Amino acid sequence: MRKTLWTVLSLLTLVACSSSERKAIEISDDYAPLESEFIRTWDGDANSFDSALFNRYSREHFQNRLNQDGVVNYLALSGGGFNGAFSAGILTAWTEKGTRPEFDVVTGVSTGAIVSVFAFLGSDYDHVLKELYTETDFNDLFETNNVFSIFSEKALFDNSKFEAKVQSIINDQLVTEIAFESRLGRKLFIGTADLDHQRLAIWDIGRIAEYGSPKATRLIQDLIIASSSVPGAFPVRKIELNIEGTTFDELHVDGGIVRQVFFAPQWFDIKTMASGEQQNLYVLRNGTLHPKYKPTQISFFDISARSMDTLLLSQGVGDIEFIFHYAQSNNINFNLAYIGQDFPEVEGEDPMGKDYMQRLYQYSYRKKVNDVAWESVPPSIRFLYPPRR
Repeated sequence: MRKTLWTVLSLLTLVACSSSERKAIEISDDYAPLESEFIRTWDGDANSFDSALFNRYSREHFQNRLNQDGVVNYLALSGGGFNGAFSAGILTAWTEKGTRPEFDVVTGVSTGAIVSVFAFLGSDYDHVLKELYTETDFNDLFETNNVFSIFSEKALFDNSKFEAKVQSIINDQLVTEIAFESRLGRKLFIGTADLDHQRLAIWDIGRIAEYGSPKATRLIQDLIIASSSVPGAFPVRKIELNIEGTTFDELHVDGGIVRQVFFAPQWFDIKTMASGEQQNLYVLRNGTLHPKYKPTQISFFDISARSMDTLLLSQGVGDIEFIFHYAQSNNINFNLAYIGQDFPEVEGEDPMGKDYMQRLYQYSYRKKVNDVAWESVPPSIRFLYPPRR
Protein backbone atom coordinates (compact mmCIF):
# COMPACT_ATOMS: atom_id res chain seq x y z
CA MET A 1 0.00 0.00 0.00
CA ARG A 2 2.75 2.46 0.97
CA LYS A 3 4.68 1.97 -2.28
CA THR A 4 1.51 2.44 -4.31
CA LEU A 5 0.74 5.62 -2.38
CA TRP A 6 4.13 7.14 -3.10
CA THR A 7 3.83 6.20 -6.77
CA VAL A 8 0.60 8.12 -7.04
CA LEU A 9 1.89 11.10 -5.09
CA SER A 10 4.89 11.37 -7.37
CA LEU A 11 2.72 11.16 -10.46
CA LEU A 12 0.46 13.85 -9.08
CA THR A 13 3.39 16.22 -8.87
CA LEU A 14 4.50 15.47 -12.42
CA VAL A 15 1.26 15.16 -14.34
CA ALA A 16 -0.91 18.17 -14.96
CA CYS A 17 -4.59 17.32 -14.71
CA SER A 18 -7.79 19.31 -14.61
CA SER A 19 -9.04 20.45 -11.21
CA SER A 20 -12.60 20.54 -9.94
CA GLU A 21 -14.33 23.87 -10.07
CA ARG A 22 -14.48 25.70 -6.78
CA LYS A 23 -15.01 29.19 -5.43
CA ALA A 24 -12.42 30.24 -2.88
CA ILE A 25 -11.93 33.62 -1.21
CA GLU A 26 -9.07 34.82 0.96
CA ILE A 27 -11.26 36.27 3.72
CA SER A 28 -13.16 33.04 4.34
CA ASP A 29 -11.17 32.49 7.54
CA ASP A 30 -13.03 35.47 9.03
CA TYR A 31 -16.32 33.61 8.58
CA ALA A 32 -17.73 30.16 9.37
CA PRO A 33 -20.32 27.71 8.05
CA LEU A 34 -23.92 27.90 9.29
CA GLU A 35 -23.43 31.70 9.30
CA SER A 36 -22.64 31.43 12.99
CA GLU A 37 -20.25 32.73 15.60
CA PHE A 38 -17.83 30.84 17.81
CA ILE A 39 -18.00 27.48 16.02
CA ARG A 40 -14.36 27.67 14.94
CA THR A 41 -11.14 29.46 15.61
CA TRP A 42 -7.57 29.10 14.36
CA ASP A 43 -4.35 27.76 15.81
CA GLY A 44 -1.25 29.90 15.59
CA ASP A 45 -1.53 33.63 15.22
CA ALA A 46 -5.02 35.02 15.65
CA ASN A 47 -6.13 38.62 15.39
CA SER A 48 -6.89 40.21 18.74
CA PHE A 49 -10.61 40.55 17.95
CA ASP A 50 -10.99 36.84 17.16
CA SER A 51 -9.00 35.64 20.17
CA ALA A 52 -10.67 38.05 22.61
CA LEU A 53 -14.15 37.02 21.52
CA PHE A 54 -13.37 33.32 21.59
CA ASN A 55 -11.76 33.57 25.01
CA ARG A 56 -14.74 35.48 26.38
CA TYR A 57 -17.29 33.07 24.91
CA SER A 58 -15.41 29.97 26.09
CA ARG A 59 -14.91 31.41 29.57
CA GLU A 60 -18.60 32.25 29.98
CA HIS A 61 -19.72 28.93 28.51
CA PHE A 62 -17.25 27.00 30.67
CA GLN A 63 -18.26 28.52 33.99
CA ASN A 64 -21.00 25.92 34.45
CA ARG A 65 -18.29 23.28 34.83
CA LEU A 66 -16.34 25.08 37.52
CA ASN A 67 -16.86 25.06 41.28
CA GLN A 68 -18.40 21.57 41.18
CA ASP A 69 -15.59 19.46 42.58
CA GLY A 70 -12.62 21.77 42.14
CA VAL A 71 -11.09 19.58 39.41
CA VAL A 72 -10.96 20.19 35.65
CA ASN A 73 -9.96 17.33 33.35
CA TYR A 74 -8.72 17.67 29.77
CA LEU A 75 -8.15 14.92 27.18
CA ALA A 76 -6.12 15.44 23.98
CA LEU A 77 -6.15 12.70 21.33
CA SER A 78 -3.56 12.54 18.57
CA GLY A 79 -3.61 11.31 15.01
CA GLY A 80 -2.15 7.97 14.06
CA GLY A 81 -4.51 6.24 11.64
CA PHE A 82 -5.32 2.70 12.68
CA ASN A 83 -3.28 3.22 15.85
CA GLY A 84 -6.49 4.71 17.23
CA ALA A 85 -6.86 1.23 18.76
CA PHE A 86 -4.32 2.43 21.35
CA SER A 87 -6.71 5.12 22.65
CA ALA A 88 -9.64 2.70 22.57
CA GLY A 89 -7.77 0.25 24.81
CA ILE A 90 -6.71 2.93 27.30
CA LEU A 91 -10.21 4.40 27.59
CA THR A 92 -11.94 1.04 27.97
CA ALA A 93 -9.54 -0.15 30.67
CA TRP A 94 -9.83 3.20 32.42
CA THR A 95 -13.59 2.73 32.62
CA GLU A 96 -13.30 -0.81 33.95
CA LYS A 97 -10.91 0.33 36.68
CA GLY A 98 -13.54 2.81 37.80
CA THR A 99 -11.16 5.77 37.80
CA ARG A 100 -11.97 7.42 34.48
CA PRO A 101 -13.10 11.03 34.96
CA GLU A 102 -15.69 12.91 32.99
CA PHE A 103 -13.62 15.16 30.72
CA ASP A 104 -14.45 18.84 30.69
CA VAL A 105 -12.59 19.46 27.43
CA VAL A 106 -11.76 16.88 24.73
CA THR A 107 -9.71 17.59 21.61
CA GLY A 108 -8.94 15.34 18.65
CA VAL A 109 -7.23 15.37 15.29
CA SER A 110 -7.22 12.74 12.51
CA THR A 111 -8.12 9.35 14.03
CA GLY A 112 -8.23 11.18 17.35
CA ALA A 113 -11.15 13.20 16.00
CA ILE A 114 -13.18 10.00 15.69
CA VAL A 115 -12.16 8.76 19.14
CA SER A 116 -12.83 12.19 20.67
CA VAL A 117 -16.56 12.05 19.98
CA PHE A 118 -17.03 8.85 21.97
CA ALA A 119 -14.52 9.81 24.66
CA PHE A 120 -16.50 13.03 25.10
CA LEU A 121 -19.83 11.22 25.41
CA GLY A 122 -18.41 8.90 28.04
CA SER A 123 -18.01 5.29 29.00
CA ASP A 124 -21.36 4.21 27.59
CA TYR A 125 -19.72 4.39 24.16
CA ASP A 126 -16.69 2.24 24.95
CA HIS A 127 -18.28 -0.63 23.03
CA VAL A 128 -18.45 1.54 19.91
CA LEU A 129 -14.75 2.34 20.14
CA LYS A 130 -13.85 -1.28 20.76
CA GLU A 131 -15.89 -2.47 17.79
CA LEU A 132 -14.51 0.23 15.51
CA TYR A 133 -10.85 -0.43 16.33
CA THR A 134 -10.85 -4.21 16.92
CA GLU A 135 -13.63 -5.66 14.78
CA THR A 136 -13.42 -3.45 11.72
CA ASP A 137 -11.15 -4.44 8.86
CA PHE A 138 -10.37 -1.08 7.29
CA ASN A 139 -9.29 -2.83 4.11
CA ASP A 140 -13.03 -3.28 3.56
CA LEU A 141 -13.68 0.46 3.90
CA PHE A 142 -11.06 1.77 1.46
CA GLU A 143 -10.76 0.67 -2.17
CA THR A 144 -7.86 1.57 -4.42
CA ASN A 145 -8.94 3.65 -7.41
CA ASN A 146 -7.80 2.47 -10.81
CA VAL A 147 -5.17 4.49 -12.63
CA PHE A 148 -7.78 6.43 -14.61
CA SER A 149 -10.03 7.35 -11.68
CA ILE A 150 -7.08 8.35 -9.47
CA PHE A 151 -6.72 11.60 -11.40
CA SER A 152 -10.44 12.23 -11.85
CA GLU A 153 -11.14 11.59 -8.14
CA LYS A 154 -7.89 13.33 -7.05
CA ALA A 155 -7.08 10.54 -4.59
CA LEU A 156 -5.53 7.10 -4.39
CA PHE A 157 -8.40 5.53 -2.43
CA ASP A 158 -12.16 5.56 -2.74
CA ASN A 159 -13.31 6.15 0.84
CA SER A 160 -17.06 6.21 0.19
CA LYS A 161 -17.61 3.18 2.47
CA PHE A 162 -15.67 4.88 5.26
CA GLU A 163 -17.78 8.02 4.79
CA ALA A 164 -20.95 5.95 4.98
CA LYS A 165 -19.76 4.38 8.25
CA VAL A 166 -18.99 7.78 9.77
CA GLN A 167 -22.40 9.06 8.69
CA SER A 168 -24.12 6.03 10.21
CA ILE A 169 -22.50 6.39 13.64
CA ILE A 170 -22.44 10.21 13.77
CA ASN A 171 -26.20 10.49 13.38
CA ASP A 172 -28.83 12.97 14.56
CA GLN A 173 -29.31 11.15 17.88
CA LEU A 174 -25.60 11.23 18.63
CA VAL A 175 -25.41 14.92 17.72
CA THR A 176 -28.31 15.61 20.09
CA GLU A 177 -26.33 13.99 22.91
CA ILE A 178 -23.28 16.10 22.06
CA ALA A 179 -25.44 19.23 22.16
CA PHE A 180 -26.82 18.28 25.59
CA GLU A 181 -23.32 17.92 27.05
CA SER A 182 -22.22 21.15 25.38
CA ARG A 183 -25.03 23.08 27.07
CA LEU A 184 -23.68 21.82 30.40
CA GLY A 185 -20.43 23.62 29.63
CA ARG A 186 -18.32 20.71 28.37
CA LYS A 187 -16.25 21.32 25.24
CA LEU A 188 -15.39 19.10 22.26
CA PHE A 189 -12.90 20.42 19.70
CA ILE A 190 -11.54 18.75 16.57
CA GLY A 191 -8.92 20.06 14.16
CA THR A 192 -8.80 20.09 10.37
CA ALA A 193 -6.16 21.54 8.06
CA ASP A 194 -7.36 24.32 5.76
CA LEU A 195 -5.17 23.93 2.68
CA ASP A 196 -6.02 27.38 1.31
CA HIS A 197 -4.89 29.22 4.45
CA GLN A 198 -2.30 26.64 5.61
CA ARG A 199 -3.73 26.71 9.12
CA LEU A 200 -5.32 24.39 11.65
CA ALA A 201 -9.01 25.13 12.02
CA ILE A 202 -10.26 24.26 15.51
CA TRP A 203 -13.98 23.45 15.49
CA ASP A 204 -16.29 23.63 18.51
CA ILE A 205 -18.31 20.50 17.74
CA GLY A 206 -20.61 21.00 20.72
CA ARG A 207 -21.51 24.48 19.59
CA ILE A 208 -22.29 23.18 16.09
CA ALA A 209 -24.40 20.37 17.57
CA GLU A 210 -26.46 22.91 19.52
CA TYR A 211 -27.86 24.19 16.21
CA GLY A 212 -29.86 20.96 16.08
CA SER A 213 -30.39 20.90 12.32
CA PRO A 214 -29.61 18.41 9.53
CA LYS A 215 -27.04 20.93 8.26
CA ALA A 216 -25.28 20.85 11.62
CA THR A 217 -25.16 17.05 11.63
CA ARG A 218 -23.80 17.01 8.09
CA LEU A 219 -21.15 19.59 8.96
CA ILE A 220 -19.95 17.51 11.93
CA GLN A 221 -19.80 14.43 9.71
CA ASP A 222 -17.84 16.34 7.07
CA LEU A 223 -15.37 17.67 9.63
CA ILE A 224 -14.67 14.24 11.09
CA ILE A 225 -14.20 12.83 7.58
CA ALA A 226 -11.98 15.78 6.65
CA SER A 227 -9.86 15.36 9.76
CA SER A 228 -9.22 11.75 8.74
CA SER A 229 -8.51 12.51 5.07
CA VAL A 230 -4.79 12.02 4.43
CA PRO A 231 -3.96 14.34 1.48
CA GLY A 232 -3.48 12.44 -1.75
CA ALA A 233 -4.61 9.15 -0.24
CA PHE A 234 -8.22 10.21 0.40
CA PRO A 235 -10.40 12.84 -1.29
CA VAL A 236 -10.17 16.36 0.07
CA ARG A 237 -13.29 17.63 1.86
CA LYS A 238 -14.94 20.79 0.58
CA ILE A 239 -16.47 22.90 3.37
CA GLU A 240 -18.95 25.51 2.13
CA LEU A 241 -19.84 28.79 3.78
CA ASN A 242 -22.01 31.76 2.91
CA ILE A 243 -20.44 35.21 2.76
CA GLU A 244 -22.87 38.07 2.14
CA GLY A 245 -25.21 35.92 0.10
CA THR A 246 -22.54 34.13 -1.97
CA THR A 247 -21.42 30.55 -1.39
CA PHE A 248 -17.67 30.01 -1.17
CA ASP A 249 -15.70 26.93 -0.18
CA GLU A 250 -12.54 25.85 1.62
CA LEU A 251 -10.56 22.63 1.19
CA HIS A 252 -9.97 20.74 4.43
CA VAL A 253 -7.90 17.63 5.08
CA ASP A 254 -6.25 15.70 7.91
CA GLY A 255 -5.37 18.15 10.68
CA GLY A 256 -2.29 16.06 11.36
CA ILE A 257 -0.40 17.80 8.58
CA VAL A 258 -0.37 20.87 10.85
CA ARG A 259 -0.42 19.29 14.32
CA GLN A 260 -0.30 15.65 15.36
CA VAL A 261 -2.09 16.60 18.57
CA PHE A 262 -3.33 19.87 20.05
CA PHE A 263 -4.69 21.00 23.36
CA ALA A 264 -5.60 24.65 22.84
CA PRO A 265 -4.78 27.48 20.44
CA GLN A 266 -1.41 28.96 21.29
CA TRP A 267 -3.01 32.25 22.28
CA PHE A 268 -5.76 30.69 24.45
CA ASP A 269 -6.12 32.36 27.85
CA ILE A 270 -6.61 29.28 30.01
CA LYS A 271 -5.49 31.03 33.20
CA THR A 272 -8.75 32.97 33.43
CA MET A 273 -10.81 29.93 32.40
CA ALA A 274 -10.05 27.69 35.36
CA SER A 275 -8.18 29.86 37.81
CA GLY A 276 -7.83 28.23 41.21
CA GLU A 277 -8.96 24.80 40.03
CA GLN A 278 -6.91 21.62 39.98
CA GLN A 279 -6.31 20.91 36.30
CA ASN A 280 -5.35 17.52 34.86
CA LEU A 281 -4.35 17.05 31.23
CA TYR A 282 -4.23 13.58 29.66
CA VAL A 283 -2.57 13.23 26.26
CA LEU A 284 -3.04 10.03 24.26
CA ARG A 285 -0.46 9.71 21.50
CA ASN A 286 -1.61 7.10 19.00
CA GLY A 287 1.92 6.39 17.92
CA THR A 288 5.48 6.09 19.13
CA LEU A 289 7.77 8.86 20.34
CA HIS A 290 11.03 6.97 19.89
CA PRO A 291 13.14 6.71 16.72
CA LYS A 292 13.54 3.15 15.52
CA TYR A 293 16.38 1.69 13.49
CA LYS A 294 15.36 0.29 10.13
CA PRO A 295 17.72 -0.21 7.15
CA THR A 296 16.46 1.92 4.27
CA GLN A 297 16.83 0.70 0.72
CA ILE A 298 18.21 3.09 -1.89
CA SER A 299 14.99 3.43 -3.83
CA PHE A 300 12.50 6.19 -4.41
CA PHE A 301 9.78 4.40 -2.48
CA ASP A 302 11.77 3.45 0.60
CA ILE A 303 13.54 6.80 0.89
CA SER A 304 10.28 8.73 0.47
CA ALA A 305 8.34 6.56 2.91
CA ARG A 306 11.11 6.61 5.51
CA SER A 307 11.41 10.38 5.18
CA MET A 308 7.68 10.79 5.75
CA ASP A 309 7.78 8.48 8.78
CA THR A 310 10.66 10.54 10.20
CA LEU A 311 8.83 13.79 9.56
CA LEU A 312 5.68 12.59 11.34
CA LEU A 313 7.71 11.22 14.27
CA SER A 314 9.57 14.52 14.72
CA GLN A 315 6.37 16.53 14.39
CA GLY A 316 4.65 14.37 17.00
CA VAL A 317 7.55 14.76 19.42
CA GLY A 318 7.52 18.53 18.95
CA ASP A 319 3.76 18.81 19.46
CA ILE A 320 3.95 16.79 22.68
CA GLU A 321 6.81 18.92 23.98
CA PHE A 322 4.85 22.09 23.21
CA ILE A 323 1.80 20.84 25.12
CA PHE A 324 3.99 19.78 28.06
CA HIS A 325 5.56 23.25 28.35
CA TYR A 326 2.13 24.88 27.95
CA ALA A 327 0.87 22.73 30.82
CA GLN A 328 3.91 23.56 32.94
CA SER A 329 3.46 27.29 32.46
CA ASN A 330 -0.24 27.09 33.38
CA ASN A 331 0.13 24.82 36.42
CA ILE A 332 -1.66 21.90 34.75
CA ASN A 333 -0.83 18.31 35.74
CA PHE A 334 0.54 16.62 32.61
CA ASN A 335 -0.05 12.92 31.84
CA LEU A 336 1.11 11.20 28.64
CA ALA A 337 0.46 7.72 27.24
CA TYR A 338 1.98 6.49 23.97
CA ILE A 339 3.03 3.35 22.13
CA GLY A 340 6.29 2.36 23.75
CA GLN A 341 9.27 0.41 22.55
CA ASP A 342 7.87 -2.62 24.34
CA PHE A 343 5.11 -3.06 21.76
CA PRO A 344 6.33 -5.96 19.62
CA GLU A 345 6.29 -5.79 15.84
CA VAL A 346 5.14 -8.72 13.74
CA GLU A 347 6.88 -8.85 10.39
CA GLY A 348 4.49 -8.66 7.47
CA GLU A 349 1.49 -7.75 9.63
CA ASP A 350 -1.09 -5.51 7.93
CA PRO A 351 -1.50 -2.28 9.97
CA MET A 352 -4.99 -1.86 8.49
CA GLY A 353 -6.05 -5.36 9.53
CA LYS A 354 -7.91 -6.55 12.61
CA ASP A 355 -5.03 -8.64 13.94
CA TYR A 356 -2.77 -5.60 14.32
CA MET A 357 -5.44 -3.41 15.88
CA GLN A 358 -6.53 -6.12 18.31
CA ARG A 359 -2.91 -6.59 19.46
CA LEU A 360 -2.51 -2.85 19.95
CA TYR A 361 -5.82 -2.59 21.80
CA GLN A 362 -4.80 -5.37 24.19
CA TYR A 363 -1.36 -3.77 24.67
CA SER A 364 -2.78 -0.41 25.76
CA TYR A 365 -5.56 -2.06 27.75
CA ARG A 366 -2.98 -4.00 29.82
CA LYS A 367 -0.84 -0.89 30.34
CA LYS A 368 -3.81 0.95 31.83
CA VAL A 369 -5.00 -1.99 33.92
CA ASN A 370 -1.49 -2.40 35.34
CA ASP A 371 -1.20 1.35 36.04
CA VAL A 372 1.85 1.84 33.83
CA ALA A 373 0.23 3.86 31.04
CA TRP A 374 0.95 7.43 32.16
CA GLU A 375 4.21 9.35 32.17
CA SER A 376 4.59 12.85 33.55
CA VAL A 377 7.34 14.02 31.16
CA PRO A 378 7.77 13.37 27.41
CA PRO A 379 10.59 10.87 26.80
CA SER A 380 12.43 13.31 24.52
CA ILE A 381 13.07 15.76 27.37
CA ARG A 382 13.06 13.42 30.35
CA PHE A 383 16.74 14.15 30.94
CA LEU A 384 15.75 17.74 31.82
CA TYR A 385 13.42 16.54 34.57
CA PRO A 386 15.24 13.78 36.50
CA PRO A 387 13.11 11.87 39.03
CA ARG A 388 13.18 13.22 42.55
CA ARG A 389 14.77 11.09 45.26
